[in-house]
Amino acid sequence: MTLYTSDIKDTSDIKNTSDIKTHHANRQARRTAAIYLAISILCIIADKIYALFGHGVTSASMTLMFLYPLIGGLVPFLLLWLFVPRADNIRSYRFFYNCYNSGIAALTVQSMLNGVLEIAGTSSNYLIYMTFTGWLLTILGIIVFFVNALRRRL
Repeated sequence: MTLYTSDIKDTSDIKNTSDIKTHHANRQARRTAAIYLAISILCIIADKIYALFGHGVTSASMTLMFLYPLIGGLVPFLLLWLFVPRADNIRSYRFFYNCYNSGIAALTVQSMLNGVLEIAGTSSNYLIYMTFTGWLLTILGIIVFFVNALRRRL
């Protein structure tokens, strides 16, 4: 991915291409954190709207589904932005990014579906597979990131 200097609003502190790459990595982490915040807010809104039509029946899975993108998405990417400003230079960063985000998405959707099914008074055996896959992708992404980050430091 190429970053042009026209993409940078304040170029006064940019000295070389390394600074441009750092700026890009910071911008990507901030953007990802902002998207996770927006998804968390949308999850809260979806829960409130669904509760209006749920005839007074609620579900903990549906009510708490916003925690997956908030704690699992917003917090890690804010920490990544603060403590690892050039994280996208780590080998296999895209693999980590895609696995991790897919895992958080799977866990969020599983929580929503579980809530919908609980409110409807039924269940599904397939939700356990979705939960397992979500956690597997999330943990795999974390392992890949830390293994490659440690390899880079050694």
